[in-house]
Amino acid sequence: MNGSRVPGLVLPVLFLLALTVGAVWYWLHRHDD
Repeated sequence: MNGSRVPGLVLPVLFLLALTVGAVWYWLHRHDD
């Protein structure tokens, strides 16, 4: 993989990471009031 492809992958990876973190947080706290 060369450097020119990295910027195109950063945003999708960050998006998926944020989505995963949000889903995990929701799952862990879904029973909280």
